[in-house]
This record gives sequence, structure tokens and C-alpha cells, in this order.
Amino acid sequence: MNNDQAQDKYFSEVCSEWLRMKRLCIKQSTYANYYRLMEKHILPSMGHLKLKELTSVKLNEFVFDKMQHGRLDQTGGLSSKTIRDICCIVKSVMLYAQNEYAVLTRPQNVVCPKAEKKEYDILSLEELEKMELACRYLPIWASRCAGVLICMYMGLRLGEVCALKWSDVDLEHEVLYVRRTIQRIYHSPDQGGGKKTEVVIDTPKSSASNRCIPMPKRVVFALSELYEEGCEEEYILTNSRKRMEPRTYQYFFKRFLRKAGIRDVKFHILRHTFASRCVEVGFDVKSLSEILGHADTSITLNYYVHSNLESKRKQMELLNL
Repeated sequence: MNNDQAQDKYFSEVCSEWLRMKRLCIKQSTYANYYRLMEKHILPSMGHLKLKELTSVKLNEFVFDKMQHGRLDQTGGLSSKTIRDICCIVKSVMLYAQNEYAVLTRPQNVVCPKAEKKEYDILSLEELEKMELACRYLPIWASRCAGVLICMYMGLRLGEVCALKWSDVDLEHEVLYVRRTIQRIYHSPDQGGGKKTEVVIDTPKSSASNRCIPMPKRVVFALSELYEEGCEEEYILTNSRKRMEPRTYQYFFKRFLRKAGIRDVKFHILRHTFASRCVEVGFDVKSLSEILGHADTSITLNYYVHSNLESKRKQMELLNL
């Protein structure tokens, strides 16, 4: 295929080729996310264009429109993270076209929004005390409360705690292994079936997320109370071989908060609170990064290590002779 013929290929064709290629080397959840962004945002706006029509001007107009009116419910623009993910896909597709078909014109001046620095909410010490008290005095939910304690004191992600089995717990050596995650992902039509979403069990988010974490004594005690011989293949949250999907556990967490008299917050606040407390008590960043399962210490630094005026003042006082 010569360059002129390649330039006349529709962007939707190249996107389909790129997706088929990526499917061979990425996780199912990642593929589902790529497919969803393609179907919901990229192809409706640009799938009908030919490669030669994809100029920097058109792509920047597309980005600007997504910033202003990108939400499917027509309530405003997409987050900068979602737009950056979309831009990353578009650039990767264009690079594929350049390598596969020697397309000479590739937009170079596409501008993506800057990453937003989020301020993450955390639980107060009073709320943590209420939460631990509720975990101790709600025996009807003992197994599920154990999951709350694990996330409070070990910082696991929602999908990771849902996927924990008793075989992942070594009570003798007081360590816990994170080996898998449960996710509800978008079910693309090319996978067959009529479902829009499906629950999958997969390896953790990255290789760094596959980890061994020492358990604090209060977690060891709580799990020791629940452990029974021969239950290794049972899930901790259900004490059975039946898994609990993240959405169901989030519903439980809402009920748990009401019983404990704590404000309505998202489950992920447990992870943020754990990480922030670790920073406050002086964890070294490398150890904290490995406990959280981050691929790089820079992620830990950017998300959780924040200095305030008082800490800056203490650091400056170190310079006094």
C-alpha cells in the first residue's frame, strides 16, 4: 500500500487494527477500557475521518470539545485524566499507522490538558476509632469487617481485598500476599454475549502490585479469630468459595458507615488515609511504595507526600548553626 492509499484509510479502520494488535499484549481490563473510550468518545467524533484529515487543528478541536461537553450525560466536560488517556490512545493509533503504513503526515501539535493535582480526603483519628470499634462489635458482618480492617491498616485496593483468599494469609509469619484482583469491567460487543459489564478475576494492577505485606498485630488478631482449618480456598470476605464483587462490597461499606456513625465517604478513602498516616509517622517512601503496590516511588510522592508550613519550618530550623 502506497502512502496515498494509506492516507485515504479511515481512522476507524486503523483503530480496529490497533485494538486487535493491543489485545494480544495487554490485560483484559485494560483492553476493555481502551474499547470503551474508543466506542464512547473517539470513534463517534473522528471515526469517519480519513488519516489525511486528522490534522492538529481537528484533534485540538476534539480535545477542547471533550473538555467542555465530553460527559455522556451532557453535564459538562471530561476529567483531565480521561482526556489524557484518550489523547494517549489517539497518539498510539497514529504511531501505529505511521509504522505500519509509512504515513508521512502525523499531527505533532496536539495539546492535552495538564494533569490535575487532586486533594484527597482522609478520615480523622476520631473516625478511625469509630470504624475500628464498629469492626469489633458487629459480629454479623465479621468477615466483611475484617476486610475493612485490612484496608485501614494495610492500604489494599478495593478489588484486591475482594480477591483475598485464606491461602493468601500466613498467620504464622504474619504476612499477607496480594496475588489477584476482582474487577467489574466493560464488556465489549466483540467479546460476544449481551452483557454490558462482567466481573473478572485477574492479576494485580501491575507487577509491583503483586506483593507480600507484613500484617499489623490487630489485623493478625482479627483474622486469627475468623480462620478455620481447611478454608484456604475460601474468600475472606464471604468465608466461602463464593466471591464478593467490588460493587457489592461498596454497598456493604455504605451500610457499615451508617452503623458506625461516620459520614458517607468512598471506600478508597481507606487507602488514602492509610498512606497519609504512614507518611505522618515517618515511613520511608520506598517501603511505603512497595506496601501500596506502586510501580514507582514517584507515584507515592505525588499522591501522598505533602508538606505543610509547620513541617517546612522544622526543616528550615535544621539549618540553624
